[in-house]
Amino acid sequence: MASLETIYAAALEPCALPFEAGAIMERAERATGLGDWGGARWAEERFRDRLDALCRGLEDDAQLHEQGRSRAHSRLHVLLCSRLRQVDHLRGAGANPAIVAPLIGTGMPRAGTTFLHGLLASDPANRVASAAQAAIPIPPPGKSEFSEAERVALYQSILDFQGFTAPDVTAIHPYAASAPEECVFLQEAACGAPLGAFYNAPEFSGLVAKAQSGKDAYAWQIGMMQSLQGGRPGRRWLLKAPSHVMNMDGLITAFPDARIFLNHRDPGKVIPSMASLYMKLYSLCSDNSVDPLALGPRLVANWAGILSRLDAWRASHPEATVVDVHYSSLIADPIGTAERLYDRFDLDLSDSARSAMLDHCEADRHGKGPVRAYGLADFGLCEAEIEEAFGAYIDRHNIVREKRS
Repeated sequence: MASLETIYAAALEPCALPFEAGAIMERAERATGLGDWGGARWAEERFRDRLDALCRGLEDDAQLHEQGRSRAHSRLHVLLCSRLRQVDHLRGAGANPAIVAPLIGTGMPRAGTTFLHGLLASDPANRVASAAQAAIPIPPPGKSEFSEAERVALYQSILDFQGFTAPDVTAIHPYAASAPEECVFLQEAACGAPLGAFYNAPEFSGLVAKAQSGKDAYAWQIGMMQSLQGGRPGRRWLLKAPSHVMNMDGLITAFPDARIFLNHRDPGKVIPSMASLYMKLYSLCSDNSVDPLALGPRLVANWAGILSRLDAWRASHPEATVVDVHYSSLIADPIGTAERLYDRFDLDLSDSARSAMLDHCEADRHGKGPVRAYGLADFGLCEAEIEEAFGAYIDRHNIVREKRS
């Protein structure tokens, strides 16, 4: 039987081939020896539509450079091989325990969601999916268990190849195979988010936005979580993705007993930080596919609508328990923030968990690296535009206005 190294070998090789959905799917089928893409149960038709649109975008809009073409092929090969292997695994799996009362973090990107997720993940009572587990969920052929060290080593080499572990990238976001990962990466093999953050592919991003209102991504995520926990449900799941705020109905439908916490931060700091991250991610595969001066206004318009719809959703769903977390309070008192969340959700914060969280705060690099130089003007924005778009949201939630340079 093929080893994982053989199955995923093409993710570590340069590739200059054009992006054509049928061809890259055939390469994944040859690598895995599998051919079932999921059928109606796993929304195969919509998956194929999104993959087609992504491939067209990679050829027509993304302006990939030579290395970027290889990196995009690498990511799609991992996605497609893991989808085939996941479908095959779930077809033979018995009944899986339900996902019960997960902790779920969300909010605007760059608002401390990654830091808080990592802090809570240090509690041994919480189960998270690492980046390696989200990318390669199924053990080697013929085996029922993983060597976690081997899985992490393989995926770390893939991340290296794709450019995500370069110092100028990890200075913005801490990509690592062993690090806790977001829900969008558990959803990725449905061919959805976060691929639109890596490549300028407008048609694909439009299809993904429509899919967010359906069940595809969350159904796939739940299947992934069930595969990862196997027959050992045990610990509660800790999940996180800023994108959940775009589809609270879908989130609650998927996880009706979810315990949700929502990060807030001054959009005047969040938007340029978000734009800076997007520009860095785009640069891994393209030199000039996105104009930064156009990106800022687009993010403002998009997120102003998202936050307005989020507040309207909360007003119309008073039964939903959503705990607000302010970035300023989180950074000033991380352990106190964790204690408040556990108290609101009636959870026990053990002495060992508190100690692990203190250790995490000491080791985490959040806010400790060199200050990055960017501001609103770098992305075609000014403070007046931020206030016009987000002033009411800031005031409504008593968000601290930070220095916006």
